[in-house]
Amino acid sequence: MDYQVRIVHRPAQQVAVVRFHTTLAELGTRMAAGFADVMASLSRHDTQPTGPALAYYEKEADGFAVAVGFPVAAELPEDGPVGTMRLPEADVATTTHVGRYEDLPHAYAALEQQAAAEGRKLDQKSGMWEEYWSPPGTPEDQTRTEVFWPVTAI
Repeated sequence: MDYQVRIVHRPAQQVAVVRFHTTLAELGTRMAAGFADVMASLSRHDTQPTGPALAYYEKEADGFAVAVGFPVAAELPEDGPVGTMRLPEADVATTTHVGRYEDLPHAYAALEQQAAAEGRKLDQKSGMWEEYWSPPGTPEDQTRTEVFWPVTAI
């Protein structure tokens, strides 16, 4: 896939999330449960998401620290496993991936390559996130994911 990578400025964003630590093998199952928990909480608080489902990742030695959920207009009270996090205001490298989730590493490689071409590097101390724009049941080859990773100067 030919990735069109851009460096853009993103404002801070509130997100209702469930946080967990996981390995790649357990990621899909844990994400599905987390999204369901967040949607149930939003319903209890009579709140609608303001954007698509997303997952925020921080690399760890034995897996990932993950927060999954939906953007919301304002911070919400803690509700069982559901809390609110704030995505940082930042310059980010971003691209659109259409296809299987298993192929997302290609999008991340494109982010790194384009950031370097623009005198930037991916901020390894921050997390990266993905927005999932395709509803469940979308054929794998048509699944759209927007990928974001904060950048710093080289």
